Amino acid sequence: MRVVRGGVEVYIPRWLKPDSAEVQIFIQKALVQLESKIPPKREEITSRATLRALTTRWAKKMGLRFKRVSFRDMRRKWGSCSYKGNITLNSELCSVPIELAEYVIVHELAHLKILDHSPAFWQLVEQYLPDYADRKERLEAYS
Repeated sequence: MRVVRGGVEVYIPRWLKPDSAEVQIFIQKALVQLESKIPPKREEITSRATLRALTTRWAKKMGLRFKRVSFRDMRRKWGSCSYKGNITLNSELCSVPIELAEYVIVHELAHLKILDHSPAFWQLVEQYLPDYADRKERLEAYS
């Protein structure tokens, strides 16, 4: 049994039936032990479609082109940008206020122009989001 985003996965031997008394007792005992380790599921406040549209809108404003936007469960990052022009956004961005998701989108789009986090990169982000530092700080509270 292991804790995963939004719940618990249980693995049982093939020879045991999932609805057997032995398995049910094991699950009940384990859930009591794991209860404090299961993170609450965040409510989705923004759809993936909205975030894709926002990415397209910001790319147009910034005069940039990306190949595609995809979503993934990421543990350490809110987004990434490949050198091929693919933007990957953390699925959890659907659970943060849209202005914070917008910061991640602008950040990743800026990497299409500047692949590092040099002063020039941050100047580019600031050009489009003058309050990016505040948004970045607020986003860190969701980590």
